Amino acid sequence: MGADILAAFAPVDSRNATYRSVGSGRPGNMTFKPFFSQYERRAAVYFNAYTEPQWAASEAAFRKEEARLKALAARSVDVMHLGEMQPERDHDLQSEISYPVSYRGRMGRDARTGGYFSFRLKCGDGPLVLQASYWGEERNRDFHILVDGVRVARVKLDASHAGVFFDEDYPVPPALTQGKQAITVRFEPEPGHTAGPVFGVRLYRAG
Repeated sequence: MGADILAAFAPVDSRNATYRSVGSGRPGNMTFKPFFSQYERRAAVYFNAYTEPQWAASEAAFRKEEARLKALAARSVDVMHLGEMQPERDHDLQSEISYPVSYRGRMGRDARTGGYFSFRLKCGDGPLVLQASYWGEERNRDFHILVDGVRVARVKLDASHAGVFFDEDYPVPPALTQGKQAITVRFEPEPGHTAGPVFGVRLYRAG
């Protein structure tokens, strides 16, 4: 972090080109070695560069989002991690022409035309909200979300959130959860389209 990042590097072992950041790393200083010397590693790490004002703004935004997610977790009734074997088994996943996907470190699932995927979520009396996560650059996706056989939303994804994952909330009619301990959530595409990919589903209590 700073206007001249390289100026903040100090040699640790010049012969092996090992350096350490001094006062420029967050949350602390870091040691750097040449990429070619890390032949036993299968991944590389990239860092964002900030000025002091940019870092302050980014940290504030991170803390705000962290607080939001903590509050959301406290209100959550159940969470479905799509594309992951054990959570899908635990939630009785059923599917046809549907496939797990992985993108930018997140697991998910889609359903191609003529197919579907469904799963069970714990619930309680409403009002409850169903939240689904999507990648913001998906295009020409057109599908329905059903709760116990009743359509509660039609979703069209058309690259409206460039470069980020985003969440969409769908209120669940109280009559669909009244007196129930669980509901079946189903994603099914319009003919000629794909449902999702969906990178997780959450059912939470409305605030």
